[in-house]
Amino acid sequence: MPLPNYRDTFLQCLQTLKDLMGPSEEYVRFRWQAIYLTRGRFSYFFRGALDGQVSGFSGQQIDLTNGEITIIPARSAALYGATFGLNEAITAYNGPAKSVIDVAHAFNEAGEMSYHPEFFYVRMDLLHSANDSRMGFTLDPRLRENTNLIFVGVEDQVTADLLEESDIARWVAQEKPMASTDWYAERFYYS
Repeated sequence: MPLPNYRDTFLQCLQTLKDLMGPSEEYVRFRWQAIYLTRGRFSYFFRGALDGQVSGFSGQQIDLTNGEITIIPARSAALYGATFGLNEAITAYNGPAKSVIDVAHAFNEAGEMSYHPEFFYVRMDLLHSANDSRMGFTLDPRLRENTNLIFVGVEDQVTADLLEESDIARWVAQEKPMASTDWYAERFYYS
């Protein structure tokens, strides 16, 4: 069975991140983080938050050869996300809960082949502005939306086939939608 394709889920997450960079009346509060571990020299770390009227965003580029950190605009998360989207196959990590850096190290240590996947971690905690009294809740219930996913990108279908046949395949989603308490996309609930 081929690896489940999470490209659409990735693109939805990327669009939401892009929307969070500009003015929006859709959310009362949000926090997000995106980490892009490339197969190249640089990796990227982004964060954003809005709490009432106070917002903050940051972006960093890390040179993996010398450890140099450069500040970059947080809105470039969408640009680097689009670069990750160039991978021919995009699936999702579904192993034990770990940081994206731990996951990347585990893939590299366990890999019997000479391919190098990329990883794009997205975590979003969004509190929507609109309430919905039709749900029978009292005191102005708010819709929450949470995402916590590590996307795994490989550059071509041959590599995706090798990944699927390897021992590492136990760590990637085998079916879609992914049913996990650790990894999820657009999980909605009222609070």
